[in-house]
Amino acid sequence: MKTDFTGDNNSGKKNRMSQHKILKKERRLEAIQLRKQGLTYAEIGRAMGVTRQAAYSYVEREFKHIVKEGSQVAEKALSLTLARYDELLKAYYKDAVGGNRESLQDVLQIMDRQVKLLGLEAPKRSETSITYQTMTDAELVQQATMWGIAIPDENLQLGLTSTPHNDTVQNITNPLHEEEHQ
Repeated sequence: MKTDFTGDNNSGKKNRMSQHKILKKERRLEAIQLRKQGLTYAEIGRAMGVTRQAAYSYVEREFKHIVKEGSQVAEKALSLTLARYDELLKAYYKDAVGGNRESLQDVLQIMDRQVKLLGLEAPKRSETSITYQTMTDAELVQQATMWGIAIPDENLQLGLTSTPHNDTVQNITNPLHEEEHQ
């Protein structure tokens, strides 16, 4: 039984596991590099001596790892920023509650930033009006031509009428257009 200088009895096994993880990571990075160069998964597989499915797996696993690392970094940055806002609130809050208008403004601005950062602000409702214009078939073809939209010949042979299409006016409430009407 091997014992390393720390007294751990499984150092050989741990070392082999670490080497295995390093080799797998290197393979995934190699696959990512080849993918960045524009190779298909089949081409990556041939270049690395593995199947197309294995090449795909290497790339997908590394992408998932990159996304996970990115979200962890973003989470840490968010926590740090919120902690900083909390410190700023501590500095101004007592004076704000005591009636100091400048401190009150500072506190409200800090709290507003926190709410936005955390995504707690409810979306604002806005109304969008869409008007459909009355046009004949000939006018529709003329508009399509003006916009560079090709009309297949079989549609032109149907005979263009001069009967206008119905008008429609519709109001749509869209809660996702927060910034447009502020």
